[in-house]
Amino acid sequence: MDQAVIAGVGNVYRSELLFRHGIHPFRPGKTLDESEFDAAWADLVQLMRIGLRRGKIVVVRPEHDHGPPAYAPGKPRTYVYRRAGEPCRVCGTAVRTAVLEGRNVFWCPTCQN
Repeated sequence: MDQAVIAGVGNVYRSELLFRHGIHPFRPGKTLDESEFDAAWADLVQLMRIGLRRGKIVVVRPEHDHGPPAYAPGKPRTYVYRRAGEPCRVCGTAVRTAVLEGRNVFWCPTCQN
């Protein structure tokens, strides 16, 4: 969330991007190798372009987008963001949450280890 490092990445994109790349939210960024960073960066750029074009955050890959009833009205259409205690959309493990840098972060302990 340090805007001096990468500006514009909000809390939703933080949790969702880390999920999409299997990165645990408490893993120090300096431990990412170049290929991991490059893949996450390219994905983030694409996700933000889609979000700008559609006027909403879209992070769920088509193969994981099962539509209703998996997505209840008023619930975020996300993998982990604001889904603490609910099953992971990929593996079924309960999504966890904690405070990181003063903001809630959400992750799947199985998919992001």
